[in-house]
Amino acid sequence: MALIYDQINGEPKTHVLIIGVGGYRYLSGGVEEKEQNYEKIGLLRQLSSPPKSALAFRDHLLEIENDVQKDLVKPLGSIELLISPSPDDPNPGSNDEQFEAANFVNISRAYNDWKQRCDINENNVAIFFFSGHGVEKKDHYLLAEDFGANSNNPWLMGSFSFNKTRNAFHSCKASTQCFFIDSCRKINAQMLQQDLPDIPLDIPLLTTPDCKHDLTMKAAAHNEAAYGPKKKPSFFTQSIIKALQGYAADKRGAEWVVNTGDIATQIHNILRTVKSTEGYKQRCIYAASDPASLITFSKAPPAHLSVACDPVEATNVSKLICTALEGGTEFTEEPKSDSWKLNMTAGIYKLQTESQSDEFSNGETYALVRAIANEKINCSRNE
Repeated sequence: MALIYDQINGEPKTHVLIIGVGGYRYLSGGVEEKEQNYEKIGLLRQLSSPPKSALAFRDHLLEIENDVQKDLVKPLGSIELLISPSPDDPNPGSNDEQFEAANFVNISRAYNDWKQRCDINENNVAIFFFSGHGVEKKDHYLLAEDFGANSNNPWLMGSFSFNKTRNAFHSCKASTQCFFIDSCRKINAQMLQQDLPDIPLDIPLLTTPDCKHDLTMKAAAHNEAAYGPKKKPSFFTQSIIKALQGYAADKRGAEWVVNTGDIATQIHNILRTVKSTEGYKQRCIYAASDPASLITFSKAPPAHLSVACDPVEATNVSKLICTALEGGTEFTEEPKSDSWKLNMTAGIYKLQTESQSDEFSNGETYALVRAIANEKINCSRNE
């Protein structure tokens, strides 16, 4: 068992299974590379981003648990971690951390153990995170470290059908279920010519209703790719972490909260702040039901504000002055070519511009800045 955090008891808890597959031992560049009978399968490469993504996700959950200014609504109960490092980044963790391999047998066993933990209390929060290769036909197949061991049938004991696995997990008592799938969903010509095996980790019960609070997110749309920099967390993972940091938070009553619905509705806005070019190209897909609160904040969380003058030409010749109505904190930004992009604390701000040109007037507006916000300031042309 690869439990790296264990506070399991009968109380409502958050139970997490994290899988990061970067090293595929039987594929191109793998430590036991095999010639594959399916040409396109043989071209799948080693990945350095998924292990970093998995570790970043783990680290952030542990950070939340130890942060006095924010809390998981259901305290952390367990984290199980499986990682297969890429050969070109064999030590993705710190201090030569050792990991249990993310092969099919370990993934299957870890899934069963995780489901049992989640099943202890109906108020549990279940979180499943996968980063690695994925392909899609009728189902979304997620590839384990040992994918390709059988070159005649690389899917057998080397991958699993995610969609059916997700549907099967609805039978778990945990009322809040979050699945984050950071993988591609591309299809190739060879796959169109073949029936792929049906290999879920769990068998769906057709009479089982969906869980009460569902958030199932995929980093890519059908037949599209997910993206990430080498040896760093992917853009999708960075966006999920930013959402949990508070960039998807909203104020409900007296407190700031991130709930499952907030993450779903803000993910593309956050993705564009992480990496604008890939953010517009990469489309995340999600299914969400009745929102459930995941994290609460004792102080206002971070937020991102993009603000420009109207007309936009005035932005290039105007200073921006931001004043927080609560506390009176003030800061100034120099002119920008198109817009000011600011990371700040959520709250109500007075936004003023001071034109350095006789062509435009000064402008002023008030804005509630939360999550990912956009504002325009009217700076009319002088006659």
